[in-house]
Amino acid sequence: MTELWLNFTDEKGEPKRILVEKEKFAIGRHSENDLCVPNEKLSREHVKIERFGDVCIISECGSSNGTTLNGADLTEPVALKNGDKLNLGGGLEIEVELASDDPNAANPPANGGDSTENETENDSQSPAVASSKSASAASGGSIPTSFFFLAPLFGLLVLLFAGGIFLLFRGNGETDVVKNNGGFQYSSDTDTEIDSPKPGNAKTTETPDTKPSVITNNGFATPIPGSTNTQPTPQISSEKEKVKQTAAAFLRRVAINDPNAFLTNKQTEILSPKINQLKDSAVLADNLKSAKKDSARIAEIARGKNLKPEFLATAALAKLGNQRGNVADTAESMSGILANLSLQIGNESANDCPLILSAYEQGEANDFLKMRNMLQSLANQFPGVSSNTIRSIWFLKENQKISDAQFELAVRFLAIGTIMQNPSDFGVKADAVTF
Repeated sequence: MTELWLNFTDEKGEPKRILVEKEKFAIGRHSENDLCVPNEKLSREHVKIERFGDVCIISECGSSNGTTLNGADLTEPVALKNGDKLNLGGGLEIEVELASDDPNAANPPANGGDSTENETENDSQSPAVASSKSASAASGGSIPTSFFFLAPLFGLLVLLFAGGIFLLFRGNGETDVVKNNGGFQYSSDTDTEIDSPKPGNAKTTETPDTKPSVITNNGFATPIPGSTNTQPTPQISSEKEKVKQTAAAFLRRVAINDPNAFLTNKQTEILSPKINQLKDSAVLADNLKSAKKDSARIAEIARGKNLKPEFLATAALAKLGNQRGNVADTAESMSGILANLSLQIGNESANDCPLILSAYEQGEANDFLKMRNMLQSLANQFPGVSSNTIRSIWFLKENQKISDAQFELAVRFLAIGTIMQNPSDFGVKADAVTF
């Protein structure tokens, strides 16, 4: 068996040699990758390597800064060879090492192996001619050559007809498949998974907000394209529905790339009381006015730290809480810590944003790796749970992995962000803050 080793220098300047043992191996700056390199030039998931026996294929994951293989842009999947040199976005250089007991295994010939003269001679004949000669030898040459051209076509038509019959009688019980965050999830006519699993019980379910037209992502639900929902939707109060819809709009704005972010009924139940506490708040109204007045400055600070302005402004408002203050000054003081946490934890999905706020106290203590390391540990502790589920404040709080204070700051961030979309809807006398 060929071993694939990756040789590179880490962010501390130390040489590293990593053995790729998994069939699928992801490299990027996000903590959920098999090889995590916290360099801002790398994308969250930059490249992936897939093993097919002794052949290792590398492919791009749509990174922002691209990848080169031996100096050429990597634009399509390519089989790695011993000595290949990779450059990931200008932030990580990797030398490929393929080790095998068989010296020919690491870099097989293009035609799959050495060929003898007889094999070369046989390959020069088309399969149909070879078949014709073989059949003619067996039957005395009485079968017309054209038969061997028509027979495969006839067989293909039979297979297509049989496949059509199979699909016709398969019915509506077919499982829908949707792609979600780099992996495949499945939806069927059973209840959708919602609650965070407990140790030893990887899946717990409850009746979802809607039937199979919704698939959950850590409580943030995503509609399944093309699905239909004939089941009645459970009724919730208009106030909670307003919170749910406005919170979803906020989450889509603060996440780098999560256009389908959603909030479940259960999480709306947790968020609503916090919003009620902030209703009619004169302090929040004044702070929102401060944020709107200095929105251009906040946006400039955010751009300098590669943050979304909406995210930075809301984080500053959440930090101020019930105290009046200059939101732009608070945002500037927080920006460095939030940028470092975003680099270590990631900030692309809706779950990442409140997760960063829950880790802010750790960032203030200059411990930017604590949350990332805990998430990696939990991934090993809960092998049956998706990384997206683990990477949510709801899962961490349920499993007592974050404190009440950490959870409180994250929920306050969500509540203020929801109100900020249209303060008058929530009894706060201020204008919406937009960027």
